[in-house]
Amino acid sequence: MNKFTRKHEIAQVAKHKQDLMNGNGDISLNGILLSQACQEILNECRIFRERIYTPIKTVFMFVKQVLSADTSCRNAVAGAVTEQMCSGEDESSINTGPYCKARQRLPEKSMHDMVKNTGKDTVSKAPESWRWNGRPVKLVDGTTVTMADTAENQKEFPQHGNQKEGVGFPIARLVAIMSLETGAVLDYAIAAHKGKGTGEHSLYREIVSCIEAGDVLLGDRYYPSFFY
Repeated sequence: MNKFTRKHEIAQVAKHKQDLMNGNGDISLNGILLSQACQEILNECRIFRERIYTPIKTVFMFVKQVLSADTSCRNAVAGAVTEQMCSGEDESSINTGPYCKARQRLPEKSMHDMVKNTGKDTVSKAPESWRWNGRPVKLVDGTTVTMADTAENQKEFPQHGNQKEGVGFPIARLVAIMSLETGAVLDYAIAAHKGKGTGEHSLYREIVSCIEAGDVLLGDRYYPSFFY
């Protein structure tokens, strides 16, 4: 791959991100999160008290933060304040504390339900021409991620056994099934990185129901050792 091709691909990815964040179509951040199904899920988040960082606004900011080149909370809050000023709303504080607390209050189950709902919704709205020979292609793969070193995280997602206590980070294993048509995650499962029932095959069994008759499933050579 030459440098020109690589730069072109990076530019295309950046454009797709901007289209997702700023577009108003069905397959855009606005079109997805403002859908009736997502609104119903977010309306169930009753533990929110912050008037500024409502569930829908917090999710909007969180997604934009992840997709932004600057993934800091400061940049996310600054962007939200700028949007408030441009729309004539009362300017809120640039303190990142309330936003971070609002993110922590997002229920895991609600976020999981949103991922499954949005994944299914975007695939249903994708053009038929995006399919491979008229058939949906779904990808499965796994990875591990580290997280904040808190007692709660260490208890549920212990760090690697070769690392001394206090110098390692909690590790989680993640397996996801994605759509090749849209790139959307259709379902995922999370567990500790070690122990019974935490392997990629075990996590795959938890989400295999999103594979339907006629689908083409694509995975690396680890997965052919599993027969369903």
